Amino acid sequence: MKEKIPFYNEKEFHDMVKKTKKGTFSGWYIIDKDNNSVEFSGKFNRQFKLNKPVIPVNTEYVTRKEFNEYKNSNDQRLTKIETTLAAQGEQINKLTQTVEKQGEQINQLVQVVLLHGEQINKLTQTVEKQGEQIKELQIEQKAQGETLKLILQTLQKMSDRLDKMEVKMDKMEVKMDKMEVKMDKMEVKMDKMEKRIDKLESK
Repeated sequence: MKEKIPFYNEKEFHDMVKKTKKGTFSGWYIIDKDNNSVEFSGKFNRQFKLNKPVIPVNTEYVTRKEFNEYKNSNDQRLTKIETTLAAQGEQINKLTQTVEKQGEQINQLVQVVLLHGEQINKLTQTVEKQGEQIKELQIEQKAQGETLKLILQTLQKMSDRLDKMEVKMDKMEVKMDKMEVKMDKMEVKMDKMEKRIDKLESK
């Protein structure tokens, strides 16, 4: 399969001269992909002499096959990204549910702590009124103090877990932002490629 590619300006022509080392030429050249060679057609001042087969690279155009391969590759990558984002979305939903559940548990524990506080106040009043029950109340207060300590420790652990979860969610948000930036860049590239294809098809 051969494709004709014209020289559009003097810069392209001189770039080609630099690659081939010798020769001057105006017209168009043919890339023969089957045997990795280059043929020329046009007005020659002297014959090109190639040190080795050179296939000039025209950065302005791509073949339909190359575009389709590039597009298919990008589609596959986009599909992987969409799958990853969907999985991360599910993880975020699960984490959100876990956080909400822990929030409810914390609220319940706070209510328990408040209830214990009220009980302690009542017990204190009872101690003041009933001197004979002071020892029993002291034992009970000690037990409740240990209970409060355990509750506070539990709350601290839950708070630590929430902090870790917030850090993880922040990292996930950063990753998702990076993915969005990459996807935006890919969309820009795809738009450029489509414009190039439109130019080719209009010619």
